[in-house]
Amino acid sequence: MPYSVDDATATALIALHPWAVARSPQPVQLAVETLLEAERARRGQPDKLGAIPALALTQGSLLKEEFDLSTHAHHDGWRVGAVIADVQGMITINARFGFGVGDAVLKATVDSLAAQYPGAKVVRIHPDAFAALLTPTSQLTAQEGQREATRTRLSEDVAKVLPAGTPTQDMPRHTVSVMELTVDQPSHWQVLGPLLWAELERAHVMERQGRTEDEVQRRRIRLDGFVPGPPTPRG
Repeated sequence: MPYSVDDATATALIALHPWAVARSPQPVQLAVETLLEAERARRGQPDKLGAIPALALTQGSLLKEEFDLSTHAHHDGWRVGAVIADVQGMITINARFGFGVGDAVLKATVDSLAAQYPGAKVVRIHPDAFAALLTPTSQLTAQEGQREATRTRLSEDVAKVLPAGTPTQDMPRHTVSVMELTVDQPSHWQVLGPLLWAELERAHVMERQGRTEDEVQRRRIRLDGFVPGPPTPRG
């Protein structure tokens, strides 16, 4: 059955997304669709490339299962690895081959990461950058040698979607970084998403700027979310 939206609700929707007025003859409909898209992203519904939106990591429950299945990080910390792949020069790729091929390059990058790390959650952390999360449930870990092996496989997989005869110098290239994060005593799974996102950003910038000597960037953060010792008497 059809539903109607009263004036107060429509005004509130437009107040949340005022740009919709200039973009559509039906701005209320566009505002609703934008809210729905954001909620689907927060819940971890993959985008058109097959990657999980970053919103599911920073605001959603993407890591809840990982936290629950890792004995709440009581012992040796909660640990997650990641392989990050950033397509270099997407503007140039789109200009050279067109947006259709550019989208195919991005999807090939996502598919390649998923194939190389089965069971990993592939998250889109930027428009042209993706991270395969090596979470506890995936039973995958960050290791030496993954950076070069991943870059080589990405080049092979992306080459398949380019026009035949594309010169080697025009082949897309990737910045690849590998990291491992250990969090001691996180109080709740909700603290892990934003923290992991920040560490993904840090590792990617360090690699891109050539500021890391280690192939696997390992970081340990202590949150002290749990207080050791006997319980405090009540009364």
